[in-house]
Amino acid sequence: MEHMESNSLRSLKPKTLTHREIEVLKWSAEGKTAGDIAIILCLKERTIHFHIASAIQKMGVCNKTAAVVQAALHGMF
Repeated sequence: MEHMESNSLRSLKPKTLTHREIEVLKWSAEGKTAGDIAIILCLKERTIHFHIASAIQKMGVCNKTAAVVQAALHGMF
């Protein structure tokens, strides 16, 4: 039974995120808004939203909070 659980957990591993996607999720975990992150990284707020949406899609989750939680659980930051 334990072997089956580890296989199913492995299948939940998200696709590889880019450095920027991880960075944006890390700042989100710190409580920063998209506007805050845009200022910190010298990017447009729209670009931050793009990276968040990309991470959400790659991880197969429904929202930014879930993406942040999954990234943290997988040791991405």
